[in-house]
Amino acid sequence: MIVLFLVICLIVLAGAGVLWASQLSGNVVITLGPDTISVELVVAILGVILLGAIMALVWAGLAGLIKLPKRFSRARRNSRTQKANRSLADGLLAAEAGDVGAARKYASRAAQHAEDERLKLLLEARTAEITHDWSGAERAWGQLARLPGGQLAGLRGAASAASERGDTTVAETRAREALQLKSDADWPFNALFDSQIARGHWNEALETLSLGEKRSLISGDNLRRRRAVLYTAQAASMPNAERREAQKLLADALRAAPTFPPAAYHGARQLKMDGKIKAAQGVLELGWKANPHPALAHLCRRLDADDTPKAQVTRLKALISTNPDARESRILKAEIAMAERNWIDAIRELAMLVEERPTARLCLLLEQALRGYGDSGEADRWGRMAITASREAEWSDIDPNGHAFDYSRRDWARLVYAFGDAGTLIHPRYESYGRELEAGRHIALPAPLAGVRPDAPTGQKALPAASGPPSPVTQPPVDYVREGGDD
Repeated sequence: MIVLFLVICLIVLAGAGVLWASQLSGNVVITLGPDTISVELVVAILGVILLGAIMALVWAGLAGLIKLPKRFSRARRNSRTQKANRSLADGLLAAEAGDVGAARKYASRAAQHAEDERLKLLLEARTAEITHDWSGAERAWGQLARLPGGQLAGLRGAASAASERGDTTVAETRAREALQLKSDADWPFNALFDSQIARGHWNEALETLSLGEKRSLISGDNLRRRRAVLYTAQAASMPNAERREAQKLLADALRAAPTFPPAAYHGARQLKMDGKIKAAQGVLELGWKANPHPALAHLCRRLDADDTPKAQVTRLKALISTNPDARESRILKAEIAMAERNWIDAIRELAMLVEERPTARLCLLLEQALRGYGDSGEADRWGRMAITASREAEWSDIDPNGHAFDYSRRDWARLVYAFGDAGTLIHPRYESYGRELEAGRHIALPAPLAGVRPDAPTGQKALPAASGPPSPVTQPPVDYVREGGDD
């Protein structure tokens, strides 16, 4: 439109000029040797304009002839570029769709027409990947990594291909090379960290984590929790001769994430082995305050083999005082009441807990409390309920021998992400239905009585007669959980 407007303007101006010239008087005299030619002014002007137009057309034609080879070359190049782009696009789409034959065909076409080597290598690598030719894919990605602008993409593809063919060493090397490049991409950090975690190289993973922190690739709670898991995993794998170094790592783990129970458990256990009972108690209380776990209470009972029952109760009460309203603290209160033969308080506490969440562990504890109280029938009923009640994932972390958090390398690797990223523990024994510590095994119940009292009150199951002096039979408290009748 603009060109058309300009042409119209030129025509109008030319017409106006001719009209103006026609009104002028006079002639233009041209002398050619002895001859003299006289031309009217308007005719002379039109002649000059016509001559200029002819010269312009001739010049444009000559210039077009001169530029014609370049135009042919440009048109051919544009055609090849279009064909190459079409082949590359179709090839990449075929590769993503899993059409191996089409991907190879378009890759061959792209190799003929494409001028950018990077695009050809990209399509070649993707085609090799869908055919699971990881060596070929790694070779193509490696060549791409050596071209300007293709370093990061090439290293990523090469690392992935090396990992797929099982060469974790090469994969880590490629990730390290990419991590040295100035880029905001986080895949080099994640790839290197994941590889080190999968191989159980905890110390190297800690170094990578520090590098990620410096590059602002990870921060906050995720950083601290991952670091706590790695410190604990490294300490747990150390031999007994390196106990001092393990204690330092566990202390660092607790500082990084006090809510990680395995760190508190292993830290207190290491101190216990060194005879530092008071320090071990302090570590358990710190862990209990942040995140109560039954394994911490179980270890607290066994801190000192010379402890009297009263001393054990004192330790447990100190543990409870750091977090008195937690569910595990309430369970611990009930167990202390049972140890002190305060059956009514124990039953009341357990009854409220069972109403909130009935589990096999609580059913067994309530069975023992009722049996200690003297209500054998009700105790049997809760014992039967324990068979079908759900298990507690946290309680399953303690094995039948009383040891806790005995994780494999694979379990520690899972914990890095489960606790590190989400703040949740894993429970391998719970997932595999492994055996666990019997709830309340440490509680000593009264000895069974020998006979049956004939004068038991109505509504209360008769208690066996004691071998010693007879003791009055008391009714159970009215507020502990009792359903309509025995199952």
